[in-house]
Amino acid sequence: MFTTGEVYKLTGLTERSIRYYSNLDLLKAKKNDNGQLVLLKSDLDKIVQILAAKIIGYKLKDLIDRQPSLGFIKNDMTQMIVDLENILFHLDLTDSEENFMKNIKLLQNYNTRYLRKR
Repeated sequence: MFTTGEVYKLTGLTERSIRYYSNLDLLKAKKNDNGQLVLLKSDLDKIVQILAAKIIGYKLKDLIDRQPSLGFIKNDMTQMIVDLENILFHLDLTDSEENFMKNIKLLQNYNTRYLRKR
């Protein structure tokens, strides 16, 4: 078991964030006899899921109703990496109007898919 202070010291994740996740019922953390929030390994697993889901664009309020599995999150991250590599490749090909249009389309698709979730 870990207190929020211990988690902060080991990871940099603030106690405030942990309390907020707990208040949203994303974690099932309990208080110890001293009134400190205590996290179990299952809570730490959930924190990994929460932070990874945030990277791919999920909002915390979306995670309240539906928490995607870590496997789903990893697949989405893998696709995100593929999309970014494709964009990086095409950004070097800006020597024609056709390539500019392709870049704009790629970037617009990326924005629609990932950044508008935020």
